[in-house]
Amino acid sequence: MIPLGPIIFGFIFGVIVGSQIKTGNISDTSFKASSYVIIIIAALIMAWQLGEFPYYDFLPISSGFVFALIGVLLSKFLIARSS
Repeated sequence: MIPLGPIIFGFIFGVIVGSQIKTGNISDTSFKASSYVIIIIAALIMAWQLGEFPYYDFLPISSGFVFALIGVLLSKFLIARSS
């Protein structure tokens, strides 16, 4: 059975953090699509190294960390504050 606690908590935490990221003028940012791909790959490697909570053996990665990253990226694109 999939543990929903870390997934839900990680996503909510990621949405809260991502919504507080200030964005300026879109031309001022230096992040391109390749930067986001590198961030996602690095985060997946980090989640794999963190491992899952000892009692959860559904996935070999930290699901809370992955869903926090998804929440940050999703809320940054949708509801990020402007500076």
